Amino acid sequence: MKKDRVMLQERIYEEMQRIAQSRKSMHRINENTLFFNIPVGTLQSIATGMMELEELSNIQLCQLCLSIYKETENMELSPFEYFTETELQIAHKSKNEFVFNKNNLFLPLKIQNVIMVDLEHYITKIKLSYLVKMYHSQLILYDFETQRSAKFKRGSEGVVPVPDVNRRSVEEISRKMIDETYLSDMITLNVYSDEVEPVQYHAKNMELTINEGAVISILDGFHRLTGGVRAMEINPELDLELILSIRSYDTEKAKKYFGQINTINVVKPERLRELKQEKYSDIVVRDLQQKSDLKGKIASAAKVSKLAGQLTTFDILSYAIDNVFRPTTTLEARECSNYLIHFFTYLVGNFTEEFITNPDKYKYTYLNHPLMFAGYIQIAKNFLDENKRLNEIKKYVDAINFKDERLVAIFESPKGPNHKKNRDMMIDYFQKG
Repeated sequence: MKKDRVMLQERIYEEMQRIAQSRKSMHRINENTLFFNIPVGTLQSIATGMMELEELSNIQLCQLCLSIYKETENMELSPFEYFTETELQIAHKSKNEFVFNKNNLFLPLKIQNVIMVDLEHYITKIKLSYLVKMYHSQLILYDFETQRSAKFKRGSEGVVPVPDVNRRSVEEISRKMIDETYLSDMITLNVYSDEVEPVQYHAKNMELTINEGAVISILDGFHRLTGGVRAMEINPELDLELILSIRSYDTEKAKKYFGQINTINVVKPERLRELKQEKYSDIVVRDLQQKSDLKGKIASAAKVSKLAGQLTTFDILSYAIDNVFRPTTTLEARECSNYLIHFFTYLVGNFTEEFITNPDKYKYTYLNHPLMFAGYIQIAKNFLDENKRLNEIKKYVDAINFKDERLVAIFESPKGPNHKKNRDMMIDYFQKG
């Protein structure tokens, strides 16, 4: 008797998440590019949960299992443990049917009756059914860099990000669409490429072409699109038109645009401020996120995710930098960034186990407490003002009395690290210390 298919689905899902995470530049690759004989869009849709494995037939599931097993040699995904010889033969013979569905859409894609607002913004009406067809053709991807803060899920191969989806909201949108009580709304897509001209507009016939090699990602309306997919599955004859806004922004501009959007599913204020970069201190934190040894360790949300190995938050660092270094121009922000990148290189480099390899072991020492990073910002300022060499940082931190009652009281305050008074007290402690 073959093993349980439900167990196989769980293992495939975990493996696909791991693969998607390991290919961080996946969203920059043409969606029709194949990995393991599977389009990138299909792989990412499964990894992010936009496509349910239950949607696949047994033969498609077998094809997927065969492809991943051939690439990874993961014995837990051996298709011979889950499928019969007949199923394996059929899957092998019909493998191209999974990849190339005759009803799929492919780039280049031409959209009619489009109005050009400016060179980076176009708008039109579009049938929900066509958007759903684009989705099923794996043309619309989810870009974590420009969306709301991710949730993290532990799989057999480690921790991976997944979209922060409000399932209740998706179900409500889907129900209203089916009942035809849904008021026409707008979905925003972003079309971008570093290698080709992403779009081409023909003013005379009001036609927009999305060129081959461009990447289409959902910039606003992920819940609406997901709700539409569900609604069309229940009623394929559903006739609903939406407003479609097409932007052509690079990643940084897309982040800022997303930051100014106020949607039904409210984005966490910490993530909104991070995307909008409202203060010069935010520029500094963004540089620390991307260029320092704190990369991957700074949470966008109000709390850190221990699963993801995060140490502190965007908001704590931004607050401390704003109150300690007080940058007032972009130039000052960049100079501050350069100094703090070097500072954290020495700090993290001297305490690798505490910050990187085994932070949980040291969580009760307070050395890597989220609020302590407000203290490190003040320490960095002290070093700069006193012209101290950064290679002295280990000696300085080793001398900190983390058992000092006044310091412990700040760490253990029931109001937590997001309380302004606690942040000010932490900064003050090391300013005077």
